[in-house]
Amino acid sequence: MGGVILTLLLAQSAPAPTGPDAAALDRIRKALAETPPVFAPAPLRAGQGPVFRVTIRGWKMDPPWKDSIPAYLRTPMPSYHHDFLYQVTKEEFRASTLYPVGIPVVPMIELLSKNVRKALRKAEERRAREEVSKALADLLACREDPKRPGC
Repeated sequence: MGGVILTLLLAQSAPAPTGPDAAALDRIRKALAETPPVFAPAPLRAGQGPVFRVTIRGWKMDPPWKDSIPAYLRTPMPSYHHDFLYQVTKEEFRASTLYPVGIPVVPMIELLSKNVRKALRKAEERRAREEVSKALADLLACREDPKRPGC
């Protein structure tokens, strides 16, 4: 039974795509054989390098101190969660459940993770800049001496 189902599935599969015609292959070969035009940048002055611009878009979060209501007056959870906890928690446990007292650890962890992410991003950007500057130096060295090994 499984063989019949497999045969039916293979019979319904799309036909294999045909290859490009000879004219398209000749056009592709000709395009690959051409040497691409190379743009040589103007010589750079000391201390001046290429400029790379990046636009970063992301969520903008409010600072943790914007909300001035203390944690003992309002829970850090949404109001519907507060109402649910109020309904299902026994009277003797409501104070510790609905109005927890203590050091707010979550904002500190968020701040720490934000700083770690920022440091990791700076390190990644620095490595990318070094890689680009090395590749640019190799390119300029190869242009000066094309017989150099690795060019």
